[in-house]
Amino acid sequence: MGTLHSIKDLLEVSRDLSSWIKGEKFEGLRIVCKEHEHLGIYTATVHAGSIFAKQYTKKFGLIRKFDPREVCDVRIYGLKPLCKRIYDVVEHRPSEIVLNLKKIIEMNLESFRLEVIYRMDDISLKGLVRSRSSPEPLENRRLYHLSAQLKDPNSLIAGFSECEIEEYPVTVDVFIQEDISTNIPYYIKRMSQIEAEILKDYDPRHGVRIIELQKRRAGLKRRLGKEDLRSKLNELSLFLRPTKFRNNYIEIRQKKDFILDHCRWGADIFRALGILMLPKTMEILTKTNLSLDKKAASGIMVYESGRFSEDIQKLFSE
Repeated sequence: MGTLHSIKDLLEVSRDLSSWIKGEKFEGLRIVCKEHEHLGIYTATVHAGSIFAKQYTKKFGLIRKFDPREVCDVRIYGLKPLCKRIYDVVEHRPSEIVLNLKKIIEMNLESFRLEVIYRMDDISLKGLVRSRSSPEPLENRRLYHLSAQLKDPNSLIAGFSECEIEEYPVTVDVFIQEDISTNIPYYIKRMSQIEAEILKDYDPRHGVRIIELQKRRAGLKRRLGKEDLRSKLNELSLFLRPTKFRNNYIEIRQKKDFILDHCRWGADIFRALGILMLPKTMEILTKTNLSLDKKAASGIMVYESGRFSEDIQKLFSE
């Protein structure tokens, strides 16, 4: 099977494990969302009394083998009276992972917890959770209404006593191209155009025209003061560092269901001033937790567009 592509796949492998583990047990599902790999973790807390021992010894066997192409890891934790992870009941071989519950019975544990960890892809998460980020433009800021909710909690309730989704990602694309372009002074834009014209005109017969362009550039340079255009453009690029943007202009307000995770330049790039390439958007990743007790999450993310625009103006006026 490899990576699981839907919650149905995870439910199927979990039910197979559930039918294998006889006796009194409490089952749950935990999904851990990571940037490059998501994990579906089946958990079973087992009360290892005499019935459990007899059933496994006489009828069902005590050894279970897993394909490492399907399963990341298998873990056993003692709960009572020994409370720690037990490593020697799981053996990792090149072609299989072997779980041997004989040692659990030999240790006379009253209870233990089994965890079987599967890889899950983005498709499986989208099939489990419905999410959105809706923008609302205001005068000096932009609000993004964030929401996430379980699509079909009833199917999870039928299979598990508890289900948790940790750090489910909701991405917000904050459009900043217009805020940048409209706040770069005209003389900076004109200077950039003149420099581009000078660089692309190699015809020696156009010397008079080049001299005229150089005079215009010199006049505009006086407005920059001691700095040249290239250093100002470098300052603008540094100004747009993702961490700085997130810390200074992005905030989660009201309900704290969502947290800010990280920020990065969006994939689309535009030419701001000839040679300078800048992002059209900032991609903000937010995260939230969901469960059968908390089936939906909501929140508001704020982008301080007015303050961002003012700071770009200050950058060129300094």
